[in-house]
Amino acid sequence: MNASQQPLVIIAAASADEASAQSLRQALLDRGVRVVMAAEVGVAEKRARLIVLCSPASLKCQPLNNFLEDFVWSNGMHHVHVVGLESERPVLPMALRAERRSNGAFWTLPRPPVIGALYNDTMSLEHLADEIAHECSTDPSATLVRSAASSVVRRPLATGLAAACALMLGVSVWQADQISAYQDEAEAAKAFSSRLLTDITQHLPNTARRETLIRLADDLTETYLTASAAGLSDDELGRRARLFNLIGEARDVHGDPAGAREAFTAAYGLTQALLDRSPANMQRVYDHAQSAYWVGNQAYRSGDLMTAERYFDMYAQMAELLMEREPDNPSFQAERGYAALNLGVIELESGDAQSAADLFSQAAEQFGDGLVQEGVVQVADLGNALGWLADARREMGDIAQARSSREHQLALYEEQLVQSPGDSRTLFRIAHTQSEIAGLATDMGEDDDGAQLLDLALDRASALHAASPDNDRYARFYVGLIFQRAQIALMRDDLIRAQLLIGEARRLGARTNESGENDGRYLSRSAALTLSATLAFQAQSYESAVLDATQAVSTGEQSVAAGFETARPYLAQAYYVRAEALNALGQLDEANMMYRSALNQLGLMSAPRPMYSDELEARIAWKLGDVSRALEVRQSLQERGYARRSFLAFWSEIDRANTAETALSRGG
Repeated sequence: MNASQQPLVIIAAASADEASAQSLRQALLDRGVRVVMAAEVGVAEKRARLIVLCSPASLKCQPLNNFLEDFVWSNGMHHVHVVGLESERPVLPMALRAERRSNGAFWTLPRPPVIGALYNDTMSLEHLADEIAHECSTDPSATLVRSAASSVVRRPLATGLAAACALMLGVSVWQADQISAYQDEAEAAKAFSSRLLTDITQHLPNTARRETLIRLADDLTETYLTASAAGLSDDELGRRARLFNLIGEARDVHGDPAGAREAFTAAYGLTQALLDRSPANMQRVYDHAQSAYWVGNQAYRSGDLMTAERYFDMYAQMAELLMEREPDNPSFQAERGYAALNLGVIELESGDAQSAADLFSQAAEQFGDGLVQEGVVQVADLGNALGWLADARREMGDIAQARSSREHQLALYEEQLVQSPGDSRTLFRIAHTQSEIAGLATDMGEDDDGAQLLDLALDRASALHAASPDNDRYARFYVGLIFQRAQIALMRDDLIRAQLLIGEARRLGARTNESGENDGRYLSRSAALTLSATLAFQAQSYESAVLDATQAVSTGEQSVAAGFETARPYLAQAYYVRAEALNALGQLDEANMMYRSALNQLGLMSAPRPMYSDELEARIAWKLGDVSRALEVRQSLQERGYARRSFLAFWSEIDRANTAETALSRGG
C-alpha cells in the first residue's frame, strides 16, 4: 500500500506525556506511517485512527479531553485505540468513559480497545510501533475481515466465560442452599465469585462484558439480593454494588429498563449499607449519591418522573452534605450544580417553569463561579444550564429573558471557539444556539434577525455535514435548520428561497450510507415533502399539496417509528397542510380527520414544545369549531409575548371577519 492510501494515525496525549507521544510519533515516522499529533489536526478525517496515550495525567487534562470529545462526536468510538503509559490497565480520560447528555445525564461510552503498553524503555516502544505500522500497512479490506473474524473469535470467549462464571456461581448457590452446616464456607464462595466476576467483567471488552452479565444477571440477582448485607465485609459490599451497576448498564443497553432499574436499585441499597456503617465517610456519601443519581436517571429516561424526582432529590441532599463538610472542594461544588440541573429538568417537565428556572439559575451560578476555569466542569456544562434556563424562561412567557440566556450561551461557545478553532463540537453548539435564538427572535416577530441567524447556523451546519457526511447527527440537525429557515421564507412570501431550501432537503433525503441502515433519510424526506406541500398550498395548487402532504405523512410516520422524535413536528405540520388542502377542495370530512391527526401528533410531543406548536394547536382548534380552546391558547401565547408573523396574520384575519360579521349583524 502506498503512503497516500494508508490511514492517518493521530496521537493524542496529556501535555505531561508529550515526550512519550513524540517518541512514538518518531518511531512510526521511521516506519513510514502517516502520523500527526492531535494539536496538528482540526476535524479528523473519517479514516483516521486515534491512538490515545493514557496515564494519570490524562484523566483531567482539559485540552486532551476537549480533543477526544470532538473526535468521538465526529467519528464515533470505533476508531479510538488506547495505549497505557507504564501500565497495561490504564485509567481512561473522562471523555472516553462517558458523555453528558443535554439533560445533564451521563451516558456510558463503549470502552475502546487497549492495544498495548508503553514503558520507559526502547523495547516496548519498538514493539508497539511495529504493531501499529503492521496494521497500517495491511490492505484495508484484509483488516476489516480480520476485525470481523476477531469479533467472532471473541464471542465464544464471552460465552465460555459466562458458562464458567455460571458454574462457579452455581456451586456457591448450591453450597448456600444445601450445606447449611458450612454457612461460612458458602458465604466465602459467594464472595469469591463476586470478586472474580467483578474483576473479570470490568476488564472484558464492552460487548463481551455485557453478554456475560446478561447471561448471568438473573442468577446473580436472585443469589445476591437474598443475602443479608449484615455479615459482608465492606470490600464485598462495594464489589456487589459495582457488579449491580454493571448489570444495570448491560440490561439498559439490551432494552430491559425494568431489569436495569432493579439492578441500579440493588446497587443503591448496597451503597446505603456501606454509608450506614460509616456515615461520616465523605467518599461513601459521594458513592451513594452516584447510586441515587443512576436510579433517578434510569427512571427519568423511562418516563417515571415521580421516582426520578425522589432519587434526584436524595442526590441533591447528599450533594449539600458534601458541601457542608468540604465547602471549598470544587468537585463537591460541581455536584451541587449537577443536582440543581437534574431537579430543574424534572420541574420543567412537570410544568413548574418558575421552580425550574430557579434551579437552572442555581446550576449556572455554581458552574460559572470559577469551576470552568479550574477545569472541574466544562464550558458545555455551563452552556447546557443556560440553555435549560432559556427554555424555562420561555415557558414562563419571558421570551426576552430567554433570548438573553441563549445569547450568553452563544458568547461562551464563541469564546471557546477562539481558543480551539475548528473544534466540531463547539461549532455544532454555536450553530444550535444560533438556531434557538433565531426561533425566539421569530417568535417575537423579529423574523429579519431570525433569518440572519439561521443563515449563519446553516453555513456552519453545511460545513459540518460536508466534513462528516456519514454523521447522522449533523444531517438531522442540518435538515431541521433547513425546515426552520424555509418556514420563515414562506411566511415572508420568499418563494424562491423556499424552493432552494426544499431542493437541499430533497438532496439530503436521497442520500445513502455504507451500512444501508436507516440513516435518517425518511426524516429528510418528510421535511422536504412537508415544505413542498406548504409551498404548493400557498400557490393554490391544492391537488399537488395533497399529494406531497400524503407522501410527507407516510415518510414522517416511518421516521417516528424508527425513533426520530425530531420528525414529529414535521408529521404534525404535514397532517395540517393535508387538512388545509383537502378543506380547500371541499373534502371536509377527510380534512377534519387530518386536523385531528395533527392534534394527536402535537399532543405526543415532549414538553416543553416549541411555541409554534401551540400556534398550530390554536389554529386547528378554531378550524374544528373548538372556539374556547382556540382562544385560550391564543391568549396564552399573547401573554408570553408571542408575535410570530404567521400567528398575527391568522388571527388578524379572524378578528377582521368577526368585526365585519358583527357590523353586518348590527346593520341588519
